[in-house]
Amino acid sequence: MALQKEKRLKRLGSVLVGCFLFTIIACTGEPPKIGVVDVVRVINDSNEGKKANAEVNDLVKAKQAEIKKKAETVEKLKKGSEGETSKGKREEFNKAAARYQKMVVAADEEVKKRAAELRKVVIEHIRKVLDTIGQEEKFLLILTNENVGYSQKSIDITDKVIKKYNELPGGK
Repeated sequence: MALQKEKRLKRLGSVLVGCFLFTIIACTGEPPKIGVVDVVRVINDSNEGKKANAEVNDLVKAKQAEIKKKAETVEKLKKGSEGETSKGKREEFNKAAARYQKMVVAADEEVKKRAAELRKVVIEHIRKVLDTIGQEEKFLLILTNENVGYSQKSIDITDKVIKKYNELPGGK
């Protein structure tokens, strides 16, 4: 039931967009200018996006090194506690293993948080670039490729966005 309702809403949305575009063409006499941008490619290929990705990769490498060191310590404790009847050695291993697991989770959360922060900043800058391009070149609509099922390559403005983004002071 909900799926049918969703399909009807999508169809209605498509019809409304079609009517809107038809009205624009009828009133202005020229077709509306529409662009599509691949935001992921802009992030990966722009100078600031590359810097952000490099920072995240460096953080990942640093956290992996810390985790590897801790894993080696836990492994030594594990080997030392094997065959031991001493409760103290096993408890020491269990505590170290628990600390290791917490460290892994904390490192993962830290990396995800930093990546999200950097991505948010880059996305904000990309939005500003899209606003500038949209206004300067009189685009009616600029969509992300994630929201478009199909588009001709002729309306893809990704390269233009990357170029404009890189031209800004500091790549912003």
